[in-house]
Amino acid sequence: MADGALLRLLAELDEGEGVALARLAKRLDERVSVLLRELTALSAASLGGVPGPGLVRLACDDGGRWRVWLTEAGRQRRPPGPTPPD
Repeated sequence: MADGALLRLLAELDEGEGVALARLAKRLDERVSVLLRELTALSAASLGGVPGPGLVRLACDDGGRWRVWLTEAGRQRRPPGPTPPD
């Protein structure tokens, strides 16, 4: 999956409350586990001691449901273009 398509879709769907990871997976026809890995790499999480770019923020609620938000850095870096189709 291209990071640009993911960032464009997040910009479209995130209305301040974050987007359910399951919803993203369904829209992108991708497995949740694959998206979680990709989003972790786009977040500010340190992988191998190197912090990520901080384009998204991930959180898991008490029920075990993951949500993702596009950060201001992610909004600025989001490439122009159409969002992926349903």
